[in-house]
Amino acid sequence: MFLILLEVAKCSTIIPCATDNDCLVRNRPDVHSYYCVDNICQKIVPPGKHCHTPKECASYSFYGPLACSSKCRVETECDLSRNTQIETPYCCKSIPEKKRCNPNRPTHLSGCDIKQACVLSREGHYTCVSKKSNGWIVGVFLSVTGNICINTGVNIQKKSYTKSAVTLFGIDMSMFYLGCFIYFIGKIFGYSSYVFGNQSLLAALSATGLVSNSILAPLINQEIFTWKDVCAIFFVFSGTTLIVMNTKISHKIYSLCELLKMYKRTDTILWFGFILLTIAGLYFFTKFVETNSDWELPEDYFGFLRKEEVWFEEEGFVMKYVMILAYVWLSSFIASFTTLSIKSLGEIIDKTLSGDNQFTSSVTYIFIVGLVVCTFGQIYWLNRALRRYDALLVVPLFHISWTILSIFTAGIYFQEFEHYSRSQFTNFILGIGIIFIGSLFLASRITSRNRIDIHEETSTKTK
Repeated sequence: MFLILLEVAKCSTIIPCATDNDCLVRNRPDVHSYYCVDNICQKIVPPGKHCHTPKECASYSFYGPLACSSKCRVETECDLSRNTQIETPYCCKSIPEKKRCNPNRPTHLSGCDIKQACVLSREGHYTCVSKKSNGWIVGVFLSVTGNICINTGVNIQKKSYTKSAVTLFGIDMSMFYLGCFIYFIGKIFGYSSYVFGNQSLLAALSATGLVSNSILAPLINQEIFTWKDVCAIFFVFSGTTLIVMNTKISHKIYSLCELLKMYKRTDTILWFGFILLTIAGLYFFTKFVETNSDWELPEDYFGFLRKEEVWFEEEGFVMKYVMILAYVWLSSFIASFTTLSIKSLGEIIDKTLSGDNQFTSSVTYIFIVGLVVCTFGQIYWLNRALRRYDALLVVPLFHISWTILSIFTAGIYFQEFEHYSRSQFTNFILGIGIIFIGSLFLASRITSRNRIDIHEETSTKTK
């Protein structure tokens, strides 16, 4: 009875206090409990939630009057009921990493961001640090295994252009479909990894595919491995390692509502608009070049692009140097949407496994359809590149462009760069620069289709 009267009194009068214990009326404090703020008992809200005054924020002890000055994210609207009107555009700020927090309050009210925890530091103070889950180790294992299988499948698909069938366990099998099967197994492993870690971390691990490709391409397709490939792999692997070492491995689970709300952010709209325009531009460019060269496909519907005064020679600059970039970039730009779709689907599955079923909404299945369409799109254009150029060149170029695009997409959409320190962001840019140096070594390996045909004919005669 006393506790009930105290609750009623708090709703109508100001209760003075010295510590949080003077305000708590429950054995287990939660978000509905009262806490002591400036010697007055009141309710407080965690970082990222809507607020009216600074004293409502759990981070008030650190920021003071600036605690309620952060612009709210659009996904915070998911926490509000449909009839709730947003009276303020401001939300509570989170305490910066390695700054003091309150360990005596519930985790979400300690003042730290949802991706952080309030833990005891070496100096003896409780500070906000990024949460570290062992789940990312599973994600890394699945990602590496998937990359190896993907490159195995790609090289077998490349082999199918010179050898159509193979006998396994006494059964004749199509070389192309075998490659597709292994490729999809690798994709399943790769897709599964996104349930356990951040997109930017797992995308950077695609550099392991370069190492496996440098071994598989010479073994399967008898392609020549040169010192330039060694240098390219060294720089690309070093750059991605630097990126991984400076990538946050904390992991937040998003609901379907939050995923959809994040599409409304201005930076997300601009970035996705850029990707879509680039895909459209690359698509029409490749069709224009193919239509006005010997690479035109039979029964192509883009005959209206044919120009009498334009013709691209197979040994010309465009066919030797530009078209491979167009094919690879078109595949990697589509693949960036594939990665985002599977990461979003992974978040939906993770949220469902935690007890909140996200598959009751039809929007979930739009993500699945988008995943299937983008996957087939990236495979198609990657194979167009493999048909004309060496796998030792195509695969690394694809990994480089896809990795960079996926990391930037994750950074913008999921805001994975938000809590980067200046040194971490500097190392990230340095890692991108090192990867670019590796791509310069690959650029010198570009060959035309004629040279590939000559290599294939020579190897056939030798056999």
